[in-house]
Order: sequence, then C-alpha cells, then structure tokens
Amino acid sequence: MRNRHWLKGDCHLHTTNSDGAKTPEELYEALYKKGLDFAFITDHNYNTPGETEFNYKGVGIFPGLEISSNLGHANVFGEHMLVRAINRPQTEDDYYELIDFFRSRGAHLSVNHPLDRSLLWRLGLDGIEPDSVEVWNSPMHNDNVYCMDWWHSLLLEGTFIPAIGGSDFHRDYYVTRLLASPTTYVYAYSNTMADVLEAIRGGHAFVTNSPKAARLFLTCGEKVPGDTADLAKDRCVTVACDFLRRGQTLRVFNNDREIFTHHAHRREENVSFDITVEARGFVRAQVGYQLTGRLAAGYAFGATKFKRHDPGEGVPEFIYSFTNPIFFA
Repeated sequence: MRNRHWLKGDCHLHTTNSDGAKTPEELYEALYKKGLDFAFITDHNYNTPGETEFNYKGVGIFPGLEISSNLGHANVFGEHMLVRAINRPQTEDDYYELIDFFRSRGAHLSVNHPLDRSLLWRLGLDGIEPDSVEVWNSPMHNDNVYCMDWWHSLLLEGTFIPAIGGSDFHRDYYVTRLLASPTTYVYAYSNTMADVLEAIRGGHAFVTNSPKAARLFLTCGEKVPGDTADLAKDRCVTVACDFLRRGQTLRVFNNDREIFTHHAHRREENVSFDITVEARGFVRAQVGYQLTGRLAAGYAFGATKFKRHDPGEGVPEFIYSFTNPIFFA
C-alpha cells in the first residue's frame, strides 16, 4: 500500500531557453542543492524538458511552458504535449486556441499571478476553468496579498481553484536568493508528475516562504487541505507549524470569519492548536507578518519604483505561509 507524504517543489521556473540566467543544467543543479523534490520548468512559450519528465539526482523535472503575452500568463504542465515551442498569442482567440490545444492533450492549466499589475491576467476565468491558480508569485509583495483576498472571495462564492505558489525564478540579484521563494508543498504518493499534479488538482497543498521556512499543516483527523469532512462528526481542526517567528500571526478562517488568532511575541517551536469549526463551508489557515520602520519604508520605495505600486499605498500584512481549505459539509 502506497502512503502519501509532503513533498516540496517550485511550480514556476525559467532558463536561458527564454529569459532566465541559468542554463537548464545549471538550474537543475540549483534545484538539487535547494533540496527540492520536484520542479516545473516553465520557459516563456518554450517547453525546455521536452515530452517526458525525468529525474535529476532525486528531483522530478517536469515538462511545461508558460503561455506568455500581454493578455496574461498561464502555465501548462504535462507529458506528451507534442510541442517544443509556440508562437506568442496576439489575440484572445489565439490564447483560447492554445488553451484548447493543450487541454486536448491532457495538460494541467494554471493561471499565473492574476492580479500582478505588471503582468495582469486579462482574460477572466469564464470558460477557462483553470486546474490551479498561482496566488503567490515571487517574493511576497502587495499584489500577492490582494490576490489572496481575491482567492478567498472566490471560496466564499463557492468557487474553489486550488492555490499554488511559484518563484518565477529568472536570476539571483546580488544579496538575494530567489529560487523556490515561495515553495509549494504537496501531499502526494511520489514525486512523479502524475502524483504531484493529482495532489495539486485535489488542493492537497500549502505554500510557504522557502524550502527552509516553517511548514504549516491543517488537518481534521486524517483529512488534509482539499478534503471534505462531515461537520456532524468532525468539529475540530488542528493547525500546526514547525515554528513561529517573533511578530508573526497565525490566523484561521472559517468562511468569512476569523475563528482563531495567535500572535507570537517570541520565537515558538512546534506550535499546535486544536480549533473548533463553527460552520459548514471551509476552513483555511495562514501565517502573516507586518513590515515596520525602515523595512517597510524600503519596501514601499522599491515597490513604487519597480512594481508599479501607488505612492502612499502602504504595506499590508504579508503572508509567510498559507494552506488550501478543508471543506465541511
């Protein structure tokens, strides 16, 4: 009998085959050194790994590409896509035609950074029905927070699109190391692409800041994010994480209500809480933190200069990790 376990990976990566700085081989080695279990290579309009997945020193390297145009970006993942490169879609019809092409070959479609002001998703979701959505793209910034709020509003409307993260890695910048920031964890039987994609489609995933960041676990008995529990039988969830840093806040939401809040005044190891579920619907958890002082001022300056943020926009509570929801019927 196979058992599922938590595996970590990066769902959005670029090489010199598009606009990345590392060759494919250099990127694969970097992924291995990061300790990842899987990675989707998603060059712009180019399928770097080819038709089939392969294993590099224990890291599952998965085929994919990022459909890229001024209409928005979306990743397609899958084997046997029978294509090495595509033309940049110029019109909505071009884009829909590409989506239909990849879907007909069983590809997984993931909409990328839909609310990023630099690369806004302009097609909407009607008729597309993505298999997942990248709500956390690259290191945390305001647009990711707004995207999380949008995703939560979809859940309140009864629409569940499994949420993932992707570093959108292109290169390192001086003192920064951006690979696998954020990191997506999936609850899967193995690090083969079929098992990883099955976990993502089922919402059996959480996202955290990096491979070494605290993991955030939400469970209801043996159920994990993406599963459905019977509220008449199960009224308790457990939220646990490896550690909370000073100043971080753990929040648990039951639909539109925040049913639990814990603020860490010092570093806390192996945190775990049992929380009563109040209503049918969904429960999800996240850890946040607030930039203050010079860090907030420095971020606001950089975001205004490089991310098209409005002057005086402010800095919301950033997300350090979050889970997909467990549903309660």
